[in-house]
Amino acid sequence: MAPKMPVTVRAAVYARQSVSEPEGIERQTESCRQLAQSRDYHVVKVYEDDNVSGYRDRGEGTAFARMLEDARAGKFDVLVVRKLDRLARSLSAIESLTAARVQVVTTDGELDLTTVNGRLIANVLTAVARAESETKAERRVFANAGRRVEGIPTSGRVPYGYKWVPTKVRKERGSVEAYELDGDRAEDVRRIFEMFLAGVPLGSIARDLTEAKKLTVSGVPFTPTTLGRMLRSPYYAARLPLPDPNGGAYDLDAITLDRTVAGAWPAIVTVAQWEAAKAKLKHPDRKTSPGPTRRWLLSGLATCGVDGCGRPIVAGGGEKGIHSYRCPSMRHFMRQGDPLDGFVERHAVEYIAEHRGALLAPRERADAAALTAELAKLEALVIELGEDRDAGLVDRAEYLRRRDRLVKKRDALRRDLAEGADRSALEGIVDAADVLATWQALTLGQKRTVLGELFEIRVHSVGQGNRRNMPAEKFARTLTITPR
Repeated sequence: MAPKMPVTVRAAVYARQSVSEPEGIERQTESCRQLAQSRDYHVVKVYEDDNVSGYRDRGEGTAFARMLEDARAGKFDVLVVRKLDRLARSLSAIESLTAARVQVVTTDGELDLTTVNGRLIANVLTAVARAESETKAERRVFANAGRRVEGIPTSGRVPYGYKWVPTKVRKERGSVEAYELDGDRAEDVRRIFEMFLAGVPLGSIARDLTEAKKLTVSGVPFTPTTLGRMLRSPYYAARLPLPDPNGGAYDLDAITLDRTVAGAWPAIVTVAQWEAAKAKLKHPDRKTSPGPTRRWLLSGLATCGVDGCGRPIVAGGGEKGIHSYRCPSMRHFMRQGDPLDGFVERHAVEYIAEHRGALLAPRERADAAALTAELAKLEALVIELGEDRDAGLVDRAEYLRRRDRLVKKRDALRRDLAEGADRSALEGIVDAADVLATWQALTLGQKRTVLGELFEIRVHSVGQGNRRNMPAEKFARTLTITPR
């Protein structure tokens, strides 16, 4: 009778670490291969999960998931791991392997599921590993909370305009600043705030950034939504938001100055600029759906000068290289766009240079009468509410709640009236040494904002005859440009 041949034990190796470090994975797999060799196991497969936490679910796409699938398919008999915590923080993985008739062996000798004692020890060791993980998590929570109070942000996605400074570098510098300015990107952020506060629409700002080939941190073009989030973010004013005391979700709109602490990094904008941007985004008069971003200087800005029309003019032909403007009715006029743009730009530069002194002078808002009437109404409501309280018609809690709401609206209207008309769009060009050069350096969105602040522009039909060589004096009569 021939002697019975020994059965070869098929082994698999599993290695995992939470932080990406090639040497760590290599040390684990080498240790497992040495154990397999000492026991005459034949290693058929090595599974590696680099930069994968053992505390989180390792689902589809991970080496762990492929290992479990192969175990259930009977592709190996023994799984070799460096330590139990490399495999799992709970018994579920071990139970799954046991159900697949796969034995688990650790190179440190702590676990061998071929025996009853080994399975008992596995229960104890897994519980200890989970307790250690939870303890570390609690320590991280407390440490992060302490750092946050000191103005030190946790690691994660770094805001556009900043670079992350690793802890090691901070120690070498003797500094706690976790962010540093990111050159041109920081300047982009500064311009975004300045342009928005000067009245440039978010769509125009996004278009300018795209044309300059600027991309977000995620590598995609800027959109008005992206810019809105940036303008609401306190990080650019070097303010670190505190957690919601009620456990609420992170909400940019709900973050106010008193719910932040001073951040330990350089600011790109001032706190006043951040608060002004947030207030402007929430202002009820601001258009949240401005329509398509304008590609031409006067489209949607100037109006048809035919009596009884007055509709905003539209642009066309740009995709064919023939820039033109027309009345949207298609009945009143169609004119070449470049001569109109050139005339209006020259007029604007001359007007600004001539009226420098008066352009930034305080000016009453166009809607001052309406605001004054609304203010009087609110003040009357505040008085009436106090009388209702004195008469016992409302209790103290209701009185305070309603009064707080009315006072906030009243104070906001008072500030609007005190500030007068917003002339911030003209700052920078009115006091420029060279108005023409400054104008030429503006983006399309900035030029449109300045024109909208300065003038009402009406475009008329040029009628019949030679339109190409029209004298400047006659061309001037085809537009009506009225200072606001």
